[in-house]
Amino acid sequence: MIEDIRIILHLEMGKILSGLGLSPATRANKSLTLVSVSDVLLDSSVMKYNPLDCQRPDLLNKNLVEGKILLCGYSFNFVSGTASIKKVSETAKILGAAGFVVAVENSYPGTKYDPVPAALPGILITDVTTTKELIDYYNCSTKRDWAGRPTVFQGVASIADGLAPILHNSAPQVAIFSSRGPDVKDFSFEDADVLKPDILAPGSLIWAAWAPNGTDEANYEGEGFAMISGTSMAAPHIAGIAALMKQKYPRWSPAAIKSALMTTANTLDRSGRPLQAQQYSDTELMMLSPATPFDFGSGEVNPKAALDPGLILDASYLDYINFLCSMPGVDPQEVSNITGASCNFARGKPSDLNSPSIAISHLVGTQTVKRTVTNVAETETYVISARISPEIAIEASPPAMTILPGSSKVISVSLTTRWVTGRYSFGEILLKGNRGHMVRIPVVAMGAGG
Repeated sequence: MIEDIRIILHLEMGKILSGLGLSPATRANKSLTLVSVSDVLLDSSVMKYNPLDCQRPDLLNKNLVEGKILLCGYSFNFVSGTASIKKVSETAKILGAAGFVVAVENSYPGTKYDPVPAALPGILITDVTTTKELIDYYNCSTKRDWAGRPTVFQGVASIADGLAPILHNSAPQVAIFSSRGPDVKDFSFEDADVLKPDILAPGSLIWAAWAPNGTDEANYEGEGFAMISGTSMAAPHIAGIAALMKQKYPRWSPAAIKSALMTTANTLDRSGRPLQAQQYSDTELMMLSPATPFDFGSGEVNPKAALDPGLILDASYLDYINFLCSMPGVDPQEVSNITGASCNFARGKPSDLNSPSIAISHLVGTQTVKRTVTNVAETETYVISARISPEIAIEASPPAMTILPGSSKVISVSLTTRWVTGRYSFGEILLKGNRGHMVRIPVVAMGAGG
């Protein structure tokens, strides 16, 4: 999988700094002078226009910029949408610059940095440590007079081709901007007995068609294609895979398709190690930590395996009505108003929904949940195992079962709190078939006192 579209900034003495970009390279084997926007202002009074973003060429001295690489800052204006990389490229072009660098000096948690197509060589440096290296190099190589005005620009750089993707064995990772669990059941923000997210799908740096007349992203105005990140990129992948599954199994319900996607998902990266999640540290630096079902749900979607899941966990319309009615504190009249169905029956628990995951947010003593699996393949014998963190005891029965084509069987899963930690425990139910099918049901639970 593609983890990044990297572009390289070469400094003298062989120093290499990496960043993001979709642009050509500067002329081969030729280093160009580096100039900071703060050193090419026409007048210090223009600071009121925030010129360091390089959005207005009329504020900068063309004679000092022409033929050089222009170094620009990245302020909150880029995050808010009032500044754009595309406009930086236009500014550099108007001033006759040979290229541009946009460097992020302060981290903005939750910001998505996407490579922007540019006709002029350009690079976006998103790592604040890398930016500091660049600025230190520039300051050390720029000669100044007694008043701090630049007299000689001696810093040089070149920009390498940024059109090639870099592949990493650590992919896939849960992106920093991906929504995390646990899910909440109401405005009191109490955890619900539902595992969210459901699944992990490609949503970082996705190259796809773009409406040229779109106005919601300044970097891509007038472009026919764009490379962006977010849930809006991941969701179409899942929708497309679900459409292929519906084509192969036209009688399957949405719940059956969802089950096939979730129970066949991957929890390991390309190198065979457990998935990792990008997170911010206390100092707002991005770090990697072991991912949990609250990061990736059931795992990374595996389209090929989903088309042949072996077993599915199906749920009907009535099952979902029962689920709504079982929510603690639910207003039965509200359920009736929305669905047209009533809650006039014995209510169970939200965790009773026949979903391809098990979530219990308040486990007191022992709780048993049941899951019904249906064979959508040939006759197969499955061995069933269960595991979870030691503070929770888990047992699945029966230990093995043979299921005929089209037949269904019930699995009972008992969870018992051994000791209370105040944290969630993570585990799984694994059904391993003798024909090669592997069905995985993630389990999350938090032990609670009586």
